[in-house]
Amino acid sequence: MVKEKILVTAALPYANGPLHVGHAIGAYIPADVYVRFNRMKGNDVVFVGGTDEHGTPIAVAAEKEGVSPQVIVDRYHEAIKKSFVDLGISFDNFSRTTRPIHYELSQQFFKDILEKGYIYKKVVERPYCNSCKRFLPDRYVRGTCPHCGSKDERGDQCEACGKQLEPHELKDSYCVTCRNPPVMKATEHWFFKLSEFSAKLHGWIEENRHWPDNARNFSLGWIKEGLEDRAITRDLSWGVPVPIEGAKGKVLYVWFDAPIGYISATKEWAQKIGKPGEWKKYWQMPDTKIVHFLGKDNIPFHAIIWPAMLMAHGQYTLPWQVSSNEYLTLEGKKMSTSRNWVLWLHDALTAYDTDVIRYYLLSINPEKKDADFSLKDFQGKTNSELIGTYGNFVNRSMSFLERSGSVVPKVTAFDALDEKMQELIRESPEKVGKHLAHFKFLDALKELMAIAHCGNEYFQKKEPWKNENATTLYLCANLCRTLAILSYPFLPFTSEKIWKMLGLEGKVSECRWEDAGELAVREGHRIGKVFTLFKKIEDDEIAAFGKKYLSTEKKEEQKMDANCLEYEEFKKTELRIGVIKEVVEHPKADKLYVLKVDLGEPALRQIVAGIRNYYKKEELLGKHVVVVANLKPAELRGVLSEGMLLAADVDGKAILLVPDKEAPVGSKIR
Repeated sequence: MVKEKILVTAALPYANGPLHVGHAIGAYIPADVYVRFNRMKGNDVVFVGGTDEHGTPIAVAAEKEGVSPQVIVDRYHEAIKKSFVDLGISFDNFSRTTRPIHYELSQQFFKDILEKGYIYKKVVERPYCNSCKRFLPDRYVRGTCPHCGSKDERGDQCEACGKQLEPHELKDSYCVTCRNPPVMKATEHWFFKLSEFSAKLHGWIEENRHWPDNARNFSLGWIKEGLEDRAITRDLSWGVPVPIEGAKGKVLYVWFDAPIGYISATKEWAQKIGKPGEWKKYWQMPDTKIVHFLGKDNIPFHAIIWPAMLMAHGQYTLPWQVSSNEYLTLEGKKMSTSRNWVLWLHDALTAYDTDVIRYYLLSINPEKKDADFSLKDFQGKTNSELIGTYGNFVNRSMSFLERSGSVVPKVTAFDALDEKMQELIRESPEKVGKHLAHFKFLDALKELMAIAHCGNEYFQKKEPWKNENATTLYLCANLCRTLAILSYPFLPFTSEKIWKMLGLEGKVSECRWEDAGELAVREGHRIGKVFTLFKKIEDDEIAAFGKKYLSTEKKEEQKMDANCLEYEEFKKTELRIGVIKEVVEHPKADKLYVLKVDLGEPALRQIVAGIRNYYKKEELLGKHVVVVANLKPAELRGVLSEGMLLAADVDGKAILLVPDKEAPVGSKIR
C-alpha cells in the first residue's frame, strides 16, 4: 500500500484565556483521533499546532490587567499547552506565533505577495478615540451590527449572525476602554486583493466534494455575495510589524499572520528533528494532504482567505480538507466566558480521567449540527456505554481469565458462534477505519462500541461460568486485544491499560491498524494483573461537580500570573526539604501517587502528587524534594493531601525540584 503524506493542523487558540470543553471537541480531539489512526495506518503524518498570540483580544486583556501583552501570552501559552498534554493531544510540534521564526516567515510572506501585486496601499477612515488618542481596531470597539442589528457586538465579527465585520462598519460604536464614541479619522493601510480570487476559489471549492457541508456551503455562499478586498494591517503596537518603509505603528492583521503559523510551526518542527528542509515536503509538494481541523467560526478564514493567500503566493500547497465542527452548548445554553457559563477543560480533566472526557465529547461530536454537553448525559453515557458496554466486556473477559489461572487456555474446537466471533475480529479494522478515513468520528465510535457490544453478547451466550469453555476465553482475550488497538485513536490511555492487562509486549501505539484483525493472543500466554478500567459516576458526585464548576454565580477571576503576588503574601509560603519514604498508586486516579514524606515531624506527611506518568516508584523512594508545607489539607479524588511538591514543567513533563546539596530533613527554604 502506498504511504500517504499528511500534514494535520488544529486551529491556533488565542492565548488570552484557558480552553473550555467546546474548544476541545471543536478541533483538537477530532484532529488527534485522525492523526493517531493515520500513524497506525503507516502514513507519514505531521501534526502541528500552537497558540495565536497577536491581535486585539490579547492587547485588550493586557490593558485591563495593566501588564504587557507578553505577560498574557506567556501565561496562557503554558496553561493551554498543559491542557493539551493532559488531554492527550499528540502534537509533533506545539509552537507559538511570537517566536522569531514566525515573525520572519510572516514578514517574508507579506513581501512575496506584495511583489506579485496582490497587496496595495490605501488611505481609509477608521474609528479613532480622542480620549485614548489612538485608532480602535477590532475588539477595541463595540457597537450595533449593520447586518442583523444585534447590539454590543465586536468590531471583528458579530456573534449573533456570524458576519465578518470591520470596526468602521459598526453603528452606535464606542471605545471599549473609555466607553466614549469614536470619530472617523484617516489612516493608511495595506489591502489584500481577495476579490481577484473569487472565480478561482469557487472552482476549487466546487471540486472539494469531500469537504463537510457547512464548510462548502458557507464558502460558496460568501463568494456568491461577492468577495471584497480586505485590510491586512492594523494600527496597533502588538503584532508582527509590517516589513516595509512608511509602516511604523502598523502590524499585520492577526488573521493574516495566524494561519502562516501552521507553516512556521512545521518549519520549527523540521529544525527540531535536525532536518531543516523537511518542512517543504509538507507545504510545497502537491502529493501532500493538508488537513485543517477547526470550529465553524473559523471557516471563512480557512476556506476563503487563507487559500487565497496561498494562491497569491504561488509556492504552497492548498488545503485538501477543512474539517469543521459545529458548536457545543452547555446544558442547553451557549457557552459564554463573560457570563461565566462555561466548563473549563482543566476543571473537567482534574475531576475525571482523560479518556472519560474524550469519550463523552466524541460521543456527542458536533460534526453536522450543534451538540449539548449535559452533566446527566455525561454521567449516563459514561456509566451505560463506557462502563456498561466497553468496560464490562473487558472486565468480564480478563477477570475470568485471571480466575482460570491467568493463562490463555488451549483451544479444542470452534462452533458457529466462535466462527462468527473470529469473523468480527477479522473485519473490525475495516468497519471502524472506513469511518475514520472519511472524518466520520461519531460513526467510527459507534462502530467501536458495537464491537464491544457483540463481545458482551458472545460472552453471555457462551456462558463460560457454567463450564470451562477454553474457546470462549481464547477469543475474548483476542477481542480485548482488538479493542485495545481500535480504541487507541479515541481512548489512548485506556488502550495501553488493556494492553498491559493482557501482558503483551510493546505498546499499542507501535501496532499497525490492521493488526487488530489478527488472533495474536496465543494459547498458553500469561496475562498481566487485572484491574477495573473506569469508575462509576454516582449521582452525588455529578451533582457536586456541577455545583462546583457550573455555578451561575459570578466567580472571582483567577489570577494565574505569579507576578501579581505581593512579596508579603509570598513570605507566608513555607517551603521545606523532605524525603519520600513511601509511594503507592492512588486508588481512583491513574495520574496520581499517594506519598508519605518525612519533614522532620513526629508523623509522616501524606501528599497526593500528579507525577505517576513521569516517575517510577523506585525512582521516588528516598528522593529529597521541596514541599509546600503550610497548605490547608485537601482531598484529591477522595484521598487527603497535606502538602504539595514543587516541580518544573519541561515540555509537558513534571520534573521534581530537588536541592543541589543534601540538606537536613525539615530544613526551611529561604
